[in-house]
Amino acid sequence: MSVAVDTAQEEIRYVRQLAESGAHAPLLGGRFMAWWGFLLTAAYALQHFALQGTIGGGGMIFGLIWGGFGLLGGLGQLLLGRSMTGKAGAGSAGNRASRPVWTAAAFAILAMGAGLLAASRGMIGPTTFDPIVPVAFTAYACALIVTGTLARSAVTRTAGAGAVVMVGLFTALIGSPDRYLLAAAGVFATVLVPGLLLLKGERG
Repeated sequence: MSVAVDTAQEEIRYVRQLAESGAHAPLLGGRFMAWWGFLLTAAYALQHFALQGTIGGGGMIFGLIWGGFGLLGGLGQLLLGRSMTGKAGAGSAGNRASRPVWTAAAFAILAMGAGLLAASRGMIGPTTFDPIVPVAFTAYACALIVTGTLARSAVTRTAGAGAVVMVGLFTALIGSPDRYLLAAAGVFATVLVPGLLLLKGERG
């Protein structure tokens, strides 16, 4: 009887260890963060140069920048999604929360953009879409802090705190001619670099 009890206790401990390791498995969204972070860093930098007239002016250049951003981002998302099959830890709390929280963030940002476009009534100027930036960093902060807390990821939580700081910084400097360089640096630090670090830490 004692042997059977000991065996059962060992099995319970083993299952518990498996459950605990899975509950806090590394986040698997690093490749998506790195991809979108790279594209957004580049887009914000190009936005800055376009506003300065360095790479041309007018609505056409902004359409090319953000149209290209959306097209490349969507294609990359599809391709990267195919690489996720069979990844260990996909069922952890952090990874299960990651997709809906980032999807909600993306749709909130898109809704803000659509609202500003409607409010501008076609009279789009150099500051029309500036309010999207602090809203976007707010969305990043929520997504990063929630998933980082669930996964016990210090990298992700720190990035979320950085995104919170960026909300205030961009808002304070919203009239600055270099505001989009600040936004580019913020995305680089809070999305691109953490994404690369998460990708490095993935298992399997």
